[in-house]
Amino acid sequence: MVALWRTRLRQHVQEQQKYLRLVFNDHFVLVLLILFGGALYAYSLLVKTLQPSWWLALCLAVIFTALIALGQLATLAQAPDQVFLLPKAEAFSDYLLKARRYSMILPATLLGFAALAMWPLFAQLGQDPISATMTLLLAVWLFKDLDLWLQLLQRYHLPINWRHPRLVLLAITFAALFLGFYLHPAVALLVALTLNLVFRWLRSSLLAEGLLNFEALIDLEADRMGRLYRFYNLFTDVPGLANSVHRRRYLDPLLKLVKPSKSETWAYLYLRGFLRGGEYLGLYLRLLVIGAIIVAVLSQWWLLLGFAILFLYMVGFQLLPFFFQYDEIVFTHLYPVAPNQKLAAFERLLMTLLLLEVVVFTLVALIRLQWLAALTIFVGGTAFVWGFTRWYARVRLKVHDAMR
Repeated sequence: MVALWRTRLRQHVQEQQKYLRLVFNDHFVLVLLILFGGALYAYSLLVKTLQPSWWLALCLAVIFTALIALGQLATLAQAPDQVFLLPKAEAFSDYLLKARRYSMILPATLLGFAALAMWPLFAQLGQDPISATMTLLLAVWLFKDLDLWLQLLQRYHLPINWRHPRLVLLAITFAALFLGFYLHPAVALLVALTLNLVFRWLRSSLLAEGLLNFEALIDLEADRMGRLYRFYNLFTDVPGLANSVHRRRYLDPLLKLVKPSKSETWAYLYLRGFLRGGEYLGLYLRLLVIGAIIVAVLSQWWLLLGFAILFLYMVGFQLLPFFFQYDEIVFTHLYPVAPNQKLAAFERLLMTLLLLEVVVFTLVALIRLQWLAALTIFVGGTAFVWGFTRWYARVRLKVHDAMR
């Protein structure tokens, strides 16, 4: 079983490296570096204004509980395992233990960076930053370790009926972290250590009496890999991944914005596809919300303008492949419409979506009474949208279309 795990892990890492090279391209890495630098600058300014309070402890507990909830158990199980590995069910525990250790790497790294980010905040709050940071780091690692154990038990038929064990653990984690940030992280460490020791005392008997549930094992891994491949599909085509389409009746009134006429054929098709598709609408809304949050957090007008234009570019760049969404459908080539209608309809949809993003960012700045930032975002964002759709997108799409 250990040899099987090593073989699958090697194949999995090779496959992920192939997709990660496409995800972290030059544009995306540049955007991440700019976002990281801006976030560090904003965090340094925010730390200086914070004082010990219960609401600060509450916010930090929510953030760290959400970080602990991230990270699923990666078993790399495959559908044929249910048939071919069934005789080896008892020995499969060695395989799952290796999978649990591997699954701990990425969450532990993320939690480590989050805990280290608390160093200046602990100093600002009057606590010893070294001891407080290290104590918090050990506490969150222990909570995540226990979370992965509970996820492993979800793959077994257990003699006891546990109802939502992860939710119970996350609730306890939140309460312990709240007390830890309000008093001292040693409180959270004490709770995490106690729970971990109690579970390890019960672990052997639970695994010995439980029966491996291959159906749950395969279904949970398929869901995890499906989410990962849908993320990769935002940057490149993933073979065998079908995009989901939803009816979304509540968005039907938006379709009435396009007149049912021959000249609006492509405009109606693009709008309908955008509203009902699960890929580009979700991408647009996620980036819109993240950008609005960043605009709501920052204060300097020039930094707000920079991030607003950056998110406009990210959204526009990620929406460009939508232009070719229907090229493989033969019936779209039989439409009795002028060829230039397709590009004009897509440019209008792209400009509308980007201008809507400009309006949202402007409204967020106005709510915070940042008049100069709102004015610069509206004027600068509108100018950027016009240049992006009328020049950059048009040139890029024509070049890409000629190369296809």
